[in-house]
Amino acid sequence: MTAPQTHEQALALLTAAVGDGRLTLDEFDTRSAAVVSARSDADLAAVTADLHPAPSTPGHPTTVPAAAWLRWASAVALCSAIYVITCVASRSMLYPWPVWVAGPWGMVLLVHSIAASTQGLGTVSCGAAAARAARPWDTAGR
Repeated sequence: MTAPQTHEQALALLTAAVGDGRLTLDEFDTRSAAVVSARSDADLAAVTADLHPAPSTPGHPTTVPAAAWLRWASAVALCSAIYVITCVASRSMLYPWPVWVAGPWGMVLLVHSIAASTQGLGTVSCGAAAARAARPWDTAGR
């Protein structure tokens, strides 16, 4: 019997290959079924023999937060302009509602930006979701 870790590695390799465009979805489905039914390392090696890990490209984790901050600043500027125009038009100080646009969104971006700069976060990956997915061989012994 093959260890679940080996199955997970094979599925991760197939997932990366379909994400890179090296496999079609039909071929991914066929190979994933073969990985799930594999009972030995030789079976797994046959399924992934022609796939090699994709070359890693260095990411730029600061680009994602920079784009997000630009969107935040644009939305806050628009809301603030609307607020100022309505205050001037009504000739009174209105409730400062743009704070509720700027504050929570800005705090989430701040936390994300700090995490991206200190821990290398900043890109979204399906790897964590795939790792949490139920594996058929995990429930076979129950």
